[in-house]
Amino acid sequence: MSRAWTWLRLAAGVLAIGIGILAFAWPEATLKVVAFLFGLNLLIVGGIRVLQMFVADGLTVLHRVFGVLLGLLVAGAGVLCLADVTKSLGLMLLIVAFGWLFDGIGEIFLAIGRRGSGGGWRIVVGLVAVAASIALLVWPGLGLAGFVLIGATTLVFGGICLVAASISGLRSPQPV
Repeated sequence: MSRAWTWLRLAAGVLAIGIGILAFAWPEATLKVVAFLFGLNLLIVGGIRVLQMFVADGLTVLHRVFGVLLGLLVAGAGVLCLADVTKSLGLMLLIVAFGWLFDGIGEIFLAIGRRGSGGGWRIVVGLVAVAASIALLVWPGLGLAGFVLIGATTLVFGGICLVAASISGLRSPQPV
């Protein structure tokens, strides 16, 4: 992938860390604020995934199609969170959980398909997103405080892994 896309992933990692820290710092946030923050994150991450599939080199058609579909599902989950933030907490938890599940699977799928620098970090990002989504699906009665704690932790840790993977990509020699 080009250096521009590596920088974009770095920006997405920093954004995820920022949103996670904001969620930690503002624990009394209302459902509307939480839905907006997590919906915005899903929308941006899904959009980045779709764009990556169009510019990534060395991917098979199956990887590209699967990546675009997962990116659209993640972005769609973000749009659902942003469209009506007054939905019940249970529905929002479900939307975010599936968004994280699709994003995690897409991240793992892309890391395995690319086999480039930072792939290990990208697999960790995918596993963290999948684990967080499973936690939200297993404990649907979690409540807003538990959701914010799991969500903020996932965003900060996933953002750190994205930043590490991006730095690894920027440090690797550029293909000719």
